[in-house]
Amino acid sequence: MPKLYKLKLILGGAQNSGKSSFINWQQKVDPPIGVSFESVECYANDGDLYKFLVWDLKDRERFRFLFPLFCRGACAGLICFDLSDKKSFLDLNRWITLFRESAGEIPIILIGTKADLEKREVTGEEINDLVAREGLECVFFTSTYDNDEKKEAIFREIVQKIDLNYPLNQFYIPKDSDDKKFKLIEKLFERCPICKKVNHNSRDLKNVYYNKRNPDTMRLRENLLRLIDNLENINIEHSNKISIGIPCCACFKKFFEEQQV
Repeated sequence: MPKLYKLKLILGGAQNSGKSSFINWQQKVDPPIGVSFESVECYANDGDLYKFLVWDLKDRERFRFLFPLFCRGACAGLICFDLSDKKSFLDLNRWITLFRESAGEIPIILIGTKADLEKREVTGEEINDLVAREGLECVFFTSTYDNDEKKEAIFREIVQKIDLNYPLNQFYIPKDSDDKKFKLIEKLFERCPICKKVNHNSRDLKNVYYNKRNPDTMRLRENLLRLIDNLENINIEHSNKISIGIPCCACFKKFFEEQQV
């Protein structure tokens, strides 16, 4: 049976280091408490869900006294720095110390942003020296062109670091286009087509939709999407005679009991 893990992740870095772009934080005004929250859902293997609540720490002087409290209970930390800004790199030691003193010996991953820019103020040697000296897990480099791919690789690394005994064979973070398609499926099947009551929550349906390892679930996903596309072609005069959806447990049991009789 698929498992659900809910985990806290802390994200740090200097102002304009690119961390908000990495996590897709859209709000323009800083939150009044110095931290914003973003949820990242990661699907692994046959539907296991790692749901990370990312605490994005806003690097303003007036908020810094709260940061040790915000770091407590985190399973891992991400720290961004701008490859074209030496100051953001030099500021990494402060963030590493904060994470270690407030959250303990958690895995810490560095993210060098704006890797697509020609201007570089931080050398690879400086980065490698810092990683080795501080005993960090690893470093990733991101740009606006490959942010989704790198984000998936980074979160995969986090899952592997925090759960060493977990055999991670398949890993996937839904993209915006996937979520839009899933919402169509979720809306279509949110009620039982027989009794019209609200069905179970969408987690099981999500596990099917985002499972890219099992060929049966992949075929089911494609059939569901094909069904939604074909609904527009159903003759309007017959549409009121057709009920499409997933029966609730009670109706499913009743239907099959009647079939067996």
